[in-house]
Amino acid sequence: MAIFELLTPQRLEQTSGAEERVLIDTRPSADYWQGHIAGARHFDPALLSITRTDAASLARFHALLAWALSTLGLTPASKVVLIGAQNDAPTAKAAWALAYGGLRHVALLDGGLAAWGAPLVSEASRWAATNFALNPEPAYLATADDVLAAVENGDIILDARSREEFDGLRSNAGRKGRVPDAKFWDNSHELDAGGRYAAPAGIREQTARAGAGPDATAIVYCGGGGRAARTFVALQLAGQAAAVYPASWLEWGADPRFPIQAAQP
Repeated sequence: MAIFELLTPQRLEQTSGAEERVLIDTRPSADYWQGHIAGARHFDPALLSITRTDAASLARFHALLAWALSTLGLTPASKVVLIGAQNDAPTAKAAWALAYGGLRHVALLDGGLAAWGAPLVSEASRWAATNFALNPEPAYLATADDVLAAVENGDIILDARSREEFDGLRSNAGRKGRVPDAKFWDNSHELDAGGRYAAPAGIREQTARAGAGPDATAIVYCGGGGRAARTFVALQLAGQAAAVYPASWLEWGADPRFPIQAAQP
């Protein structure tokens, strides 16, 4: 299991020379080349999109993830700091994917570059690729079959989409609605008024209201995995076990084999 950590800009500056940290910028490439923190490597989390969770799709995802981690020059022991524009979904998706792939320590710059006051550079540093041996953490990923089993068992499923999507008023897939008995998760509570990750106590209160006990694992989904990944990060920081259903409604809403609940009861 991975250790998740938030770093303030001050903390990152203080430890940059004393600790071996690998900085990874998750913004679009055009933004990266306009200016990034010195030494940061670039990675686009959009490469990790997954629309199905059958065995063949997961095998392709694993191969792509292993390639990405190798290209970034990482090892399972690398101490990674992910940097987005803000505390956004793509950066959280990268954090989830790296932890799922086997990294043991994942940090995020809390607030992203919006909170960074130091100068930026446009030059990219060089690093050597590695041969990353992927070691997937099964507790972090839920397949459609896992979600179906959770529905049948009455386990906790959190819907991190908008209220309109949850209520079946709009959809990014063929059908409207939600996973049966899923709990609406208001992801606006994940960040405070300043755009930083909210205090863990507040997140724990929200999960308790959703019925997730401290020993339970909550399965989180959204439209395509990004918002669910940020919820996953918030839950991890609060000490709540969670798994992301990465294909989310793109798979569930498009496949008639999976049941849906069409309207708010």
